[in-house]
Amino acid sequence: MSEEKIIKHAEKAVHIAEDRNKAWQHKIKELAEEIAIIVFAVSITLAFHNWNDSRNERRMEKEFLEGIKDDLNHDANEISDVSVLEKTVSYYDKSWQQMSKGKIDAAYIDTNSFQLANTSFLTFDNSRYEGFKSSGYLRLIENKVLAKHLTYLYTDDIPFEVSADQMFYTERREGYNMYIGAKAPIDAKGVVHVSKIINDPAVRYHIMWYGGYLHERIYHKKRLAERMRKMAAEIEQELKK
Repeated sequence: MSEEKIIKHAEKAVHIAEDRNKAWQHKIKELAEEIAIIVFAVSITLAFHNWNDSRNERRMEKEFLEGIKDDLNHDANEISDVSVLEKTVSYYDKSWQQMSKGKIDAAYIDTNSFQLANTSFLTFDNSRYEGFKSSGYLRLIENKVLAKHLTYLYTDDIPFEVSADQMFYTERREGYNMYIGAKAPIDAKGVVHVSKIINDPAVRYHIMWYGGYLHERIYHKKRLAERMRKMAAEIEQELKK
């Protein structure tokens, strides 16, 4: 029943109550009929609105989960591509091996010295999650275990790895600037001749320490990508229900 009709029945009930020409027995009967109609109409209207709201919430939940699943798979593929880092790690490993054996290939060390300042920060798109969260819609996810896993991934797991990347590259850059960039000769082509200061303990430490740390960052990036794919698969199972 429309709102206009409910108002008309309410007005009719008021007129019945104010009608002094009717016996109270008739008023009670007619009022009871009008009130019953109003209560029934309001109940039906509320039930419809609740059903419609619930349907819209389920639609919003589904659209969000489908979108976040695609985001996770896309970002996992981006994060697991460590080809750039692997080239950098290879330089560190080979340089350290040459230093350890005392057989320095100056041409290799110097020509590829740019790897000492190369970076590959972990990035991901969290806009969909943050938008859904800031709107207070995370409550719409019916599977609370799924919601808990998703929240942990986006508020703890991924941010931790992002912070670890930022800390690593900041410290590495500072060490490079202080112990290598400011000391190694640079030729007209911009090549930093690290081989000229390769026996400096600070340089040796820098290459040994950050080379090992790069291996760790690659490992953690791949593990994070696995966890993101696992979360996407968990969402996929939920969407199939």
